[in-house]
This record gives sequence, C-alpha cells and structure tokens, in this order.
Amino acid sequence: MKTYRIGTVAGLAIALIAYPGDNLWAAKKHGPAPQAQGNTRANPKDPGGHSAAGVEFAKKKEYDKAVEEFGKAIQAEPTDPKNYFNRATAYRGLNKLTEAYNDYSKAIELSPQMAPAFIGRGEVLLQQKQQDNALADFDKALQIAPGDAGAHRFRGFVYISKSEWQKAIDDYSVVVQKVPADGDSWERRAFAHRNLKQYKEAIADYTKAISIDPKDADGYRRRAQAYILAGDSVKAAEDFKAILKIKPDDVDAQSRLKALETRSANPTPPVATTPYMRASPSATKPATSPATAPPAASPR
Repeated sequence: MKTYRIGTVAGLAIALIAYPGDNLWAAKKHGPAPQAQGNTRANPKDPGGHSAAGVEFAKKKEYDKAVEEFGKAIQAEPTDPKNYFNRATAYRGLNKLTEAYNDYSKAIELSPQMAPAFIGRGEVLLQQKQQDNALADFDKALQIAPGDAGAHRFRGFVYISKSEWQKAIDDYSVVVQKVPADGDSWERRAFAHRNLKQYKEAIADYTKAISIDPKDADGYRRRAQAYILAGDSVKAAEDFKAILKIKPDDVDAQSRLKALETRSANPTPPVATTPYMRASPSATKPATSPATAPPAASPR
C-alpha cells in the first residue's frame, strides 16, 4: 500500500511572483522573454532588480542566492507582500521551515486576501505535522479563492491523513476536474474510494492514473489490490503481469502473481456444513392455535 507523505504531495513547487505583473508566476511556462533594449528603464516596482534576480536564482534552484536577493528586495520595499512570499518559497527550497513560516505569515499580515500565502504556509504546517493548523490555512485560502486547485489538493491530502475519506473525495474531485492530467490526484481519490469499499470507483480512478503514466509500476500494483478486494483475481493477475513487463525483477509482483495463480489452480473447497437432519414429527408439527385446539375431555 502506498505510504502518503507530504513529500510526495507537496514537494517544492515554486510559485514565485515576479514583476511587473501581479499574477506572473515562475511555475508557469511563458513565451521567450523579450530581449533587453538599450534604453530599458528600471522597474519602479522592483528597485535594484533584486526581486527579478531572486526569481531567476529560484528557478535554477539556487535558493540561497534567491533568499539573499529577496532579502534585498524586502529592504527596498518592506511593505510589499510579494517579496516575503517569494523569500518564504525559497526558504522552503532550503528546508528552512521556520523562516518560511514567518515570511508567509508576514505576507498574510500585509495582504490578508493573499490566498497563495495561506496555501504556502499550510504546506509548511503539513511538513511540520500540524494538520489541524494546515487545514485552517487551506480553508482560509478557499474562502478567498474557492476554485483554487492547489488548496483543494492539499486540503484533500489532510483529509486523507485524517481518514476523512468522503471529504478527500470531494476535494480531489475538484482538482481532477480542473487539472485532468494530475495523476496523483486521481490516485489519491482512488485510495479514498477504496477505503470506503467503493471498489468500482477506485478501479476507475486508478485506471485513469495509469493512463496518465502507463510506465508507473506502482499504479498497476494499487489497481491490482483494488481488484483483489473487489474479488476479481483475474484482473489483478493481469496487473501484476503488467508490472513485470515494466520491472521484470519486481519481487512483490512475482510473489503475488504466483499466489494468485496457485489459488486459481487449487481453488479452496467449499466449507463443510452440518448434514441435514430430518426433524422429529413433534418438532415439525405446527402448533395448534387456540381456535382449532381439540376440546378438553370432560371429567368423569
């Protein structure tokens, strides 16, 4: 069974806010940047160009240099929440969670409607195993931005961790509708369905996840387990065979396939039951109702 850890769901996804646009994110792919012109003026929203430099360092995963540049940007513009948000994200890249938490909190203080800052702080809290506090931040982010797929994704992860399966299904349903290619969300919704014994739905979601990444051996392994729980050993065996095509030396798939084949070749005999015993006439004779009871013998 797959172990769910925050590292698998929330590895660092840089969502850096760049200048001059308020909604330009380094995580998104854009067209080629325009070439600098000879008379390019300094960006008044980024004195010294430190924020832009920080974004570039972060994109190259040089997080220590990014932190330094964002720090200079904060010195130049101490009331701009974007710089705190960006530095917090770079701190996460360095696994400095306390510093990241403090910077996300400062961004929220300066901009209380900044949904990405609540999401980022929630991710930090998840990494610190503070599930309830993380849940509160994701809830707040969704109050501000109800359709945010990231907030739904992380809140769904919290619900899985808390075994609140239906709530997890509801959140991941939003994610897969908005981001159909998110294989992890299909797989996590399948896991929630499986825990509710909704095997048909779980198998359908695992199948979707496999279609997105058909080379993922674990995808077939998880679906095989769902097939077994649903009582379909034939389909489960097919999935273990698919694993062995991808990873011929997979010991787990080899052993489980062998067990299924052995069980199929030697089906378990039906459990013996107590032989049917004919009841005595007195036991089978219907009780006489008061209306049909024979009259009492008259006394002599």
